[in-house]
Amino acid sequence: MPIRPPTADDLRALADSLYLELTDEEAAVFSELARERVEAYETVRSYDLEPRLGGREPRERTGGRRPRDDEDPHNAWVTKCRVAGDDDGDGDLEGWEVAVKDNVCVAGVEMTCGSQVVEGYVPTVDATVVTRLLAAGADVVGKTNMDDMAITTSGYSTFGPIRNPHDPEHTAGGSSGGSAVVVATGEVDAAIGSDQGGSVRIPAALCGVVGHKPTYELVPYTGCVGLEHAVDHPGPMGPDVETVARVLSTIAGSNERDLRSHAPVPVERYEECLDGDVSELTIGMLTEGFEKPEADEGVLEAVRNSIDALAERGASIEEVSVPMHEDADAIHTVCSAEGLLDAMIGEGLGHGWKAWYNTSWVDTFGKFRRAQADDFPARLKLSLLMGSYANNEYHSRYYADGMNLVVELTERYDEALERCDLLAMPTTVVTAPKLEPDQDEFDRLRETGIVANTTPFNRTGHPAISTPAGAVDGLPVGLQLVGRRFEDATVLNAADALERARA
Repeated sequence: MPIRPPTADDLRALADSLYLELTDEEAAVFSELARERVEAYETVRSYDLEPRLGGREPRERTGGRRPRDDEDPHNAWVTKCRVAGDDDGDGDLEGWEVAVKDNVCVAGVEMTCGSQVVEGYVPTVDATVVTRLLAAGADVVGKTNMDDMAITTSGYSTFGPIRNPHDPEHTAGGSSGGSAVVVATGEVDAAIGSDQGGSVRIPAALCGVVGHKPTYELVPYTGCVGLEHAVDHPGPMGPDVETVARVLSTIAGSNERDLRSHAPVPVERYEECLDGDVSELTIGMLTEGFEKPEADEGVLEAVRNSIDALAERGASIEEVSVPMHEDADAIHTVCSAEGLLDAMIGEGLGHGWKAWYNTSWVDTFGKFRRAQADDFPARLKLSLLMGSYANNEYHSRYYADGMNLVVELTERYDEALERCDLLAMPTTVVTAPKLEPDQDEFDRLRETGIVANTTPFNRTGHPAISTPAGAVDGLPVGLQLVGRRFEDATVLNAADALERARA
């Protein structure tokens, strides 16, 4: 559709929102010049670029269907489908069935982001991680349920709560709750989640599976929908460390359509690094990661016991303190509000990052949010309002201060990781929350603390894994291990050592 040049009245209305007061002469001249500039917009739209992500190659694709209640007792799926992976006999994941969180594009399959606002959107391309899974021989068998627009970690989708496989009266956590559930129940070999503040690690911990947030930039985010490109990470989830490592080996690597990094990222065959030997590692127990007022003492004890198990396998353990960790969640909250605002103004992707943009998503999201913004979840609305308020009233000063503090925070963790190879702490200091049928989304707004140990490493980009560390009253507990950037292999191997110790 050709672009309509703005009228003088259009420009006056826009000027008001930009704190400009146009004179009659300015409005007339700018309107005339805007007509000339429309040619540049038409030139841009004249190109019919071939998508550089997957989805156009011939392969078997069975479109999605919503599962019946009896097929999905935990409400873990949004859509069942089958997209066939390569079957040439050379794929590292040939024959594997993999689930994909429903904010990751799979061509020809509806993507809802767990939200009624964008329900009905069907991507025409595969996300880069999906392309790599299919090329490795894996079959994509469905899209998993998630917290509405990935904005919370409570395990509540617009399609209802995602139930914990260990006790359906508790939630699975989020926002990648569905991915954690289908791994825990054995419905798939592995799953892909996304992590913006703990959304892979939290449900992994609460459901008793392994979830890895890779080093920032190790795995491309192109073709996925997140909250803010500075913190978004796709990550693998599996029943054990080896599975997660094998998936990471498949999806990791530089992406020519994602230009955030000027140099190829270092990758390894992560499954080949799993020898369970931690005898030369020093693990720092992060004091502030345990000292939380809402902490369940049973969870802390289970995590300490798991760290003791690593010591028994030869690791050196010492106490480490990073006082700034206590304020990391506050820093994340402040930065995320205006980061989310930018993503929303940028029609679900944001502006200014050098990568491939999914134009069909941008166009669809832009239309849907203008028609149904009132249907966004309360937490997203609150974050948008706070971001807009801080932007308008305080001119992004707090955002700038917060992002500068992220640099300081990164340096504090790096200093601790000069003394230690890994940092250890509970993934969450509580077990899975109980389902509260009478609780509304405003009540859930007041839930605090569950992300305090996970959000910092979305900001700093350090690799972090949640691995099972026992249970309290039948509900799983997770140990989080954090490593130096791009030393994902060390993180995975330590988790593998604990797995062997618990075998």
